[in-house]
Amino acid sequence: MKTLIFAGGSGARVLEAVLHLCAAGLGPANLRTFVIDPDDSNGNGDKTSKLVDRYLKCQEAFQMQHAAASGNGAEAPPSFFGTRLDLLNHENRLEIWRPVDPDQQFKDLLNFTGLSVVQRDVVRLLLTDEELKMNMKRGFRGHPALGAAALSLLPLYQNDELWAQFSTAIQQDLAQGEAKAVIVGSIFGGTGASAIHPLVRYLRKLPQQNNDKLKVAAVALVPYFSFNSADAGQEDIDENATAAQSEWFPLASRSAAEYYEHLQKHDDWQFDALYWLGDDSPSRVRYSTGGPNQANPAHFIDLLAAFACLDFLAETPPGSTCYYAGPEESNPAGLNVLTWEDIPMNALKRNKVRTALQQFQLLGAAHLSFYHPLLTNEKLSRSPYCVPWYLDRFTGHDESLQGEQNQKNLALLTNYFSQDYFHWWNEIHSVANDRVRLFNRMSWVVEDNAPVKIQRDRLANLLYPDQATAHGLDPIDLLFGEMDRAAKTVSGADTLSKLYFSILAHASQEFVRKQAIGGKDGVA
Repeated sequence: MKTLIFAGGSGARVLEAVLHLCAAGLGPANLRTFVIDPDDSNGNGDKTSKLVDRYLKCQEAFQMQHAAASGNGAEAPPSFFGTRLDLLNHENRLEIWRPVDPDQQFKDLLNFTGLSVVQRDVVRLLLTDEELKMNMKRGFRGHPALGAAALSLLPLYQNDELWAQFSTAIQQDLAQGEAKAVIVGSIFGGTGASAIHPLVRYLRKLPQQNNDKLKVAAVALVPYFSFNSADAGQEDIDENATAAQSEWFPLASRSAAEYYEHLQKHDDWQFDALYWLGDDSPSRVRYSTGGPNQANPAHFIDLLAAFACLDFLAETPPGSTCYYAGPEESNPAGLNVLTWEDIPMNALKRNKVRTALQQFQLLGAAHLSFYHPLLTNEKLSRSPYCVPWYLDRFTGHDESLQGEQNQKNLALLTNYFSQDYFHWWNEIHSVANDRVRLFNRMSWVVEDNAPVKIQRDRLANLLYPDQATAHGLDPIDLLFGEMDRAAKTVSGADTLSKLYFSILAHASQEFVRKQAIGGKDGVA
């Protein structure tokens, strides 16, 4: 089993990215995951919790192993929604673990009044009075010293339900073979900066056997966003004295880098890999001291971090060292852009990753713009002969694709793509100055608080850039033909909604494959 542990709001956003990549069939077969965040009302954590729930529902409704390809020797498409999640609880919900009680001050966590005079003097040497009196309701607020002190107490939580189950799970993994774990968090804030090293030390002490088969990595995020505390709302003003300040981020990052360099030099390096990711042009986000208002948009650094996680889980790189990614120095425009070739990969194969994402993008775009409206049109049941693949595979059954449960499943898929998946990609591509050049932003339309709308004439131009020569509605007919061919070969679905999804997955695969062979611009 492979484990991802996410710390803080930045970690929650990376988990969001991981889930979308898993939905596209790029994740491992099984994945254990949970979040550590003292601010469990964090807006990003709440959003990710809801995404986990929708992912699991989509998996239940649509995931199936494709035993056969769609014909002519092509490979079976990725197993969309194929990664099984172990959430370490019976409720099957994302676990967000708090290392502190929200109602206590930090000095209460340390049992400050119970310390000796000398011990209290040492604490005062390391922490200010404001930090000792800080209420833990909103987490560590950019004070990693507090978080490190709290998380150093992890061994005391061995009877906590989450950590007891996690410890048992790791032992079982090692008894059966290799176990891998990746810890993700920012090193310029509070929770992530304080969690990475204590968690690695905790993990290294867990194995009772096969210690060498436990592989541990961390993804350390350096500054990629900033905010202005002068923009604080009235509800945040009282929190400002102890809140994180983005002006501190560079200094905090440098201190963290020096600390990890110290570990390397003094043979205290317990990482099999450490990935450093950041952006030299941080994007501006809305100021918040935490809570529900802290809901920063997705950033391409989240995507790179997700790829780093999946790459390590696929294959442990040699060397037990640090890995960095940066822009090409020869960029003629002087603009730090992100293209498919810029995504760092070792074990993952770039062309396969891009193709799988393009297939999933096409599936979602075709479902939203054409097939879901078609399948919910009452005229279809009266004239099914107008749609050959529908007539062949979806009529003459006791069950109906227009039945209540199948319609709920189709609506679930629609909501995932229109409210989660394409909105997320839109945020990834919304970094200023056209810096992210992966998908064609002109293929979708996003309006505030509204589901995404797909431009039907861009189905053959989903990848960057937008090219007029690839526009048109002919691709709808081509994909329609692929649906007819796929319908003749796909089998194994136990519901009609799952059968539809599988047919569309096969058709999308064949469409992308043939367009790549044809070498059309904007498609290959």
